[in-house]
Amino acid sequence: MNADLTSPARAVVSGYYQLIESDDGAFMYTLRAGNHETILTSRVYWSRGSALDAVAALRQASQFPERFQRRDLESHAAWFEVLAADGKWLARSETYGSRSGLNTGIASVQRNAPSLVFRGLVRRATLAPALV
Repeated sequence: MNADLTSPARAVVSGYYQLIESDDGAFMYTLRAGNHETILTSRVYWSRGSALDAVAALRQASQFPERFQRRDLESHAAWFEVLAADGKWLARSETYGSRSGLNTGIASVQRNAPSLVFRGLVRRATLAPALV
């Protein structure tokens, strides 16, 4: 049986990173899915090199299920963090209203995080780290 690789169900998701720089020289990144939706937002780094090192660490960490730390709020919303080898969080997800949505988000990170693609440098006056 030959699979149709052009059908939407078989389409390859092509994620990418976006580096964000503030006026004070801080950096953070987002991981975006092929549909341009933000999947993860990083913490703030004080150099471009540190932010790029964190992207490299995320690419690796995303392939290990134990590096995904699930978090729940009392309001029944949930999110996850991806942890580096040293246990520090590299990036946080958006919030999800259900456990199935959270699991879908994790699967999307596992598919998209290995990307080597960067699309543009965004400049902002200030950076707000991912907070829940």
